Amino acid sequence: MAQQLRFDDETEDLVGLIEQTKPDEIIAETYTRLSKGESKERLLAAAALAVSRSTVLPASHHGGPVHPVSGIYSVEALSKRNVGEKGFFPVIQSVALANKHIHSPSMGPNILVQFDIAEFREMDDESLLAGFQAALEQRMSTLAEKYLVLLLRRVPAGTIMDSLLKIAIPRNALDDHYFLYTVFAFRALEIIGWQYAEAILRPPVRFLCRHPKLEHAGGERGEIIEDGISLYKRFEDFEQLIVEKGLDVAEIKVQTCEDETVAVDQLASEVDSISNIADIVQPVIAQLAGGLSMMGVLEGLSLGGARRYLRSNTGNPFDVHLHTGINARRYLLSVEGLSQKARLLTLLSWGQGYEIRHLDRTLQWDPTRVSLLTELPEGGSEQEAIDSIAKHLECQQQFDLNTLEGSIAELRAPESVLHITKMADDYLKRGHDPEALFKFLAFDVCKDDQSEMHAYKMQQAAYEEYTHSRKRFRDVHLLAAVKHAATVARLGPRTVYPEVCSLLQGLNS
Repeated sequence: MAQQLRFDDETEDLVGLIEQTKPDEIIAETYTRLSKGESKERLLAAAALAVSRSTVLPASHHGGPVHPVSGIYSVEALSKRNVGEKGFFPVIQSVALANKHIHSPSMGPNILVQFDIAEFREMDDESLLAGFQAALEQRMSTLAEKYLVLLLRRVPAGTIMDSLLKIAIPRNALDDHYFLYTVFAFRALEIIGWQYAEAILRPPVRFLCRHPKLEHAGGERGEIIEDGISLYKRFEDFEQLIVEKGLDVAEIKVQTCEDETVAVDQLASEVDSISNIADIVQPVIAQLAGGLSMMGVLEGLSLGGARRYLRSNTGNPFDVHLHTGINARRYLLSVEGLSQKARLLTLLSWGQGYEIRHLDRTLQWDPTRVSLLTELPEGGSEQEAIDSIAKHLECQQQFDLNTLEGSIAELRAPESVLHITKMADDYLKRGHDPEALFKFLAFDVCKDDQSEMHAYKMQQAAYEEYTHSRKRFRDVHLLAAVKHAATVARLGPRTVYPEVCSLLQGLNS
């Protein structure tokens, strides 16, 4: 008789809390636990484990464990960047989302069963890996999960990641989340602990074993889908490019240096100006063949992607993949045991993501030609400037997503978003501290409960890209963070944040 996968007693208690508490009680219950000293990290671990154990995978990528688990790394970082009780907010948002999905009629309940893997124990590591890869390629999810359970006890995490990426990277063109969910699940484990790897990684394995999503649609969306299917079918061409240029055997530096500044800026300019972002493969290949390091290439893609995002008039809160896709690749370049081929393919595949290509059609704004509609307080302090930006974020015309007709991908931002971004640019030109504005954004994002953790991932990714970029280039990431904050600030309804505010006396909603 199959048994449910269980955890140690203390963890099981918290996981059960999230699985069994009614949605209208989970916010107050989580706050009570935190206020009594419960660890934020343990509650985040419980949220990830509960939603992985007790929900089914969605038909697309919204729902189930995909985004709750993908957001764990960012939520944990934001909980640390916010001081005192403010650090409760992102954790409560994460727990509430996991609980919401568990109690959704379309996602739960579900059971992640405990596997008996006795029959595989006599296999050597090489045979296990070969069986795992074959099961992934043949879409035999149960078998692949069983191999995974034993491999987690035998081989380094990077070796497992290398196998998963052979499926995830080509499918990135069909849906960015084949790649992103896989990578962010690994990042979540670095926060909550690798002892929980079986529960966290089995759903991504199952996700990768689904039949490739070769869907159909009409209009603009249909064109993007067809382009993605074409890229997916031609993925071997990109692998061949690596071999033709000798990059598979070349000694390519990983870390960048100041000598690469001109090349980084050149690549960023190409990313910003190119008509179809999927075509950035050739410039990337050329830069690598010319000696630019992997991190140098990544920085060029990062800067160009951020500049591109500032030109987009998308109003979709989920459109964060230019940043999160780069941030995921930055993490991968640090993973030990990953092959050079896998690292190169992660760089080449960035511009092919479905949600990144979608933004090609939204590049309608020119940030360099925008005039400030509202000046920051003349001669005002840094805090007064931040307060002015905060006021304009909240004073935008609100939009209730429950009233949305059609696809959220077609939602366009009002020009108020562009003008608030310009205010942030003026903030920087006046010499104010970027860290102070980032600190404000780290808490402001906690008001969001409509983006399924995308806003949290965007804020943390933009912050990290800022810190990893050359000083002369990096301001664009702060502007991108403000632009997304302005995009999200006008969207409702908000349900979690106001309730937490009412529980936290001394903080105003």
